Amino acid sequence: MINNSEVQNIRIIAQGKTAFVEYLFFESELHGVCVSIDGDIQSCESDECMYHEALVHPALLSHPKPKTVLIMGGGEGATAREILAHKSVTKVVMVDIDEEFVGLCKKHISSWGKSAFSDPRLEVLYMDIKEYLDGCTEMFDVVIGDLVDVDDWDSPVASLYGETLYKKIKKVLNQNGIIATQAGALDTGESTNHKRIREMMTSVFSDVRSYGVIVPSFYSLWGYVIASDDLSILGTDLSQKFTKSAEGLELMGLGVESLITAFTLPKLIKKNIGI
Repeated sequence: MINNSEVQNIRIIAQGKTAFVEYLFFESELHGVCVSIDGDIQSCESDECMYHEALVHPALLSHPKPKTVLIMGGGEGATAREILAHKSVTKVVMVDIDEEFVGLCKKHISSWGKSAFSDPRLEVLYMDIKEYLDGCTEMFDVVIGDLVDVDDWDSPVASLYGETLYKKIKKVLNQNGIIATQAGALDTGESTNHKRIREMMTSVFSDVRSYGVIVPSFYSLWGYVIASDDLSILGTDLSQKFTKSAEGLELMGLGVESLITAFTLPKLIKKNIGI
């Protein structure tokens, strides 16, 4: 763990371990309050809105009228915040395995979720997402994966991005249903995680797209994958679709234009991930 004597220009807010992760909340002069899990930065106050807007809005703007949404993970509350900004949404189920970590987020970064956790449309369940899907009787228009990144594809975390999980998700998606997930860094070297996640989703869904936005605190172009079985739902004219659907939304981090251009990846990166 990081301690005050080892790090300059940061203030430790909270650090420790839950039953599932090693966590660190700290304040940086450059990025404000930051959250780290198992040594990896998850979000920073300075640009978390950019990450979360990119994760949530392409899927919800693509769907004709999203009403029900499932969040896998999302402990910081910011993913729910962005979803609940859509007036068509009537119910959000957030499934996070770590109740203690969610409580820490409510305590130390409560402003990130705004009123999400008190919104009657949000139901929070503390359990393994795989177990939830096995017993799920509800159907969803959109599923959002806000889960930790994979460091080792032989680890249990890898199952959160595997073909088996995506098959379970497919069973709870309504017609026109869409799934979107964070999918690791995109670069001209080895974008191993993104490529693997995209391959897993392609084995289950008919229409799979990669996109990415710069998240400054991640020091990279960050990748996402969006998928559906309806080849027409994502469409080709994102400019018209996103601009119309985003009316009334406050996209303070990216704006509609950046969401549209996120799907135009550099040629070298497209080659690297096999598209």
